[in-house]
Amino acid sequence: MPQLSSKQSLKILLSSISLFILANAFMGIGGGINDTIFNNYIAATYKISPMARGVLEFPRETPGFLIIFLIGFLYFLGDLRVSIIATFLCSFSLIGLGFLAPSFLLLIVWTAIYNTGTHLNMVLTSSIGMELSKEDEYGKTLGLIGSVATAASIIGYFIVMVGFKFLNFSFQTAYVVAAVMYLFAALFLVPIKLPKKTQHKGFKFVIKKDYWLYYVLSIFFGARKQIFITFAPWVLIKIFKQPVANFALVGIICSFLGIGFRNIIGRLIDKLGEKKILTFDAVVIFLICLGYAATENIKIKWLALAIAYGCYIIDNLMFATSMARSTYIKKIIKHPDDLTPTLSTGTSMDHAVSMSLPMLSGFLWNKLGYEYVFLLAAAFALGNLYFVRKIKIES
Repeated sequence: MPQLSSKQSLKILLSSISLFILANAFMGIGGGINDTIFNNYIAATYKISPMARGVLEFPRETPGFLIIFLIGFLYFLGDLRVSIIATFLCSFSLIGLGFLAPSFLLLIVWTAIYNTGTHLNMVLTSSIGMELSKEDEYGKTLGLIGSVATAASIIGYFIVMVGFKFLNFSFQTAYVVAAVMYLFAALFLVPIKLPKKTQHKGFKFVIKKDYWLYYVLSIFFGARKQIFITFAPWVLIKIFKQPVANFALVGIICSFLGIGFRNIIGRLIDKLGEKKILTFDAVVIFLICLGYAATENIKIKWLALAIAYGCYIIDNLMFATSMARSTYIKKIIKHPDDLTPTLSTGTSMDHAVSMSLPMLSGFLWNKLGYEYVFLLAAAFALGNLYFVRKIKIES
């Protein structure tokens, strides 16, 4: 078989990156639609109690915890095939949510299937994106993919807004549109060509001493992530009595800012390195947590609210720095075949923490006050900073 010239190889690589970015754009639209309507859909359709809504979070997050096993068992298929399957699962399950979920039990089943697809792609987007990238542009490539997906999710929000306000959309109509978006995403994935070194054989689970620091950073990220997702909105809702409309506006603001911010962070990772970016992240998160906690003692209400919203927006944007953990493990990996299984191990550890931490944090909120939740988060940020400073990447 004749060898491809470097020019031909670059052309294939660029076309594959373009297809992968388009696929992620359609995933972003589909995900944006589902994220916008899901809570309203289950409230209107199933009339569930707050307790049942809490129960639903367990199957939503369980695929993330089990991702190490899912990736390990599917490893023989290769990253791209698994991503295609995961994207088809998302499309199929959204049809199930809209049309084939007459009971709460079936809602749980379809939700678990959908989140299995999204969690698989959460890992595979990083691994495939870096495999399609030039060696010195991992951050730039992941930043671009993330920016496009964020921009596309805004399109999803607007489809819901226009559809329900002006086009007489039903929830079923919205789910069909979202399913079609994921179907298009899967079709764009099919012709992508990955380097031969990413074609895997057999089953593979990777937990190695060499990667211990990546695992620790993943655990700290899980703690930081869950406190933001669960309790940062709760401060605005419970303490400052903010309405849904304000959250929708803040969500759009965060998405628009995130488009540029992800690109900037991606390029800075390539220029400054993972250690500096993750140090910056840890320091900012520490200050944000102190900001959340301080709002309790600020007597000027508008100022306290402004600080809380400012912390919320910056907190949201700082999720972009998580790309640096992916590029870090890519650079220290001992063998190319370790990448995807190691990313999945980190995701499982992250979710193990994020599934268990809310109980402790909720106890602190109830017994001592919400500020103690964020003082705990500030302590996690300091712990994260300590381990981030241990990062070493050999040239």
